[in-house]
Amino acid sequence: MKAAKQAVGLRFVSDRQWRRYPIRAVKQVAYFYIFFMLLYIILHVVSGKSLTTMPDFSTLFTPRLLIGLALLGVCYPFIGFLSVKEPLPEGGMERHEHPLREVMSRSDYKLVKSESTKLVFRAYSPMRRVLTMFEDDITMELKDDDTLVISGLRKEVLRIRLRVSDYVRSTRSEQQAAKGEV
Repeated sequence: MKAAKQAVGLRFVSDRQWRRYPIRAVKQVAYFYIFFMLLYIILHVVSGKSLTTMPDFSTLFTPRLLIGLALLGVCYPFIGFLSVKEPLPEGGMERHEHPLREVMSRSDYKLVKSESTKLVFRAYSPMRRVLTMFEDDITMELKDDDTLVISGLRKEVLRIRLRVSDYVRSTRSEQQAAKGEV
């Protein structure tokens, strides 16, 4: 299984995330299908037809549309989830945990789980959690070489990575200023 993941070039961090792939794919298929049904109903209402007449949902059950949505839902977890590495200044998780919590707090995330080298955050807002289909966990794991691995939804990971890199830049400039003063 490990060789298959490496051959395809997947950027899943752990086997747990690999096991969650089928669940994410099913959620995406359902999410896309509900989205298209709502869009169809809105277009029916906007087109000037009476609200008393129901739209013809048989066009939503065509095999091509079902297969297309299924393929889109199956492919999305591959491109929708990401892991990135961000080098941190020396110091270990003890030194960086509080600033990382602040960065995540400003990003509207709360700490759910804390281990010696791993922090797991989840969105505060219940609406945000529903919109992300409860796949809103952001994991930060500190590796031995002082590299922080940030994993989660692509959009959120990229947004948080920018904030973490700002923290790293300010920490490095403070360290350089301290060395210059001594």
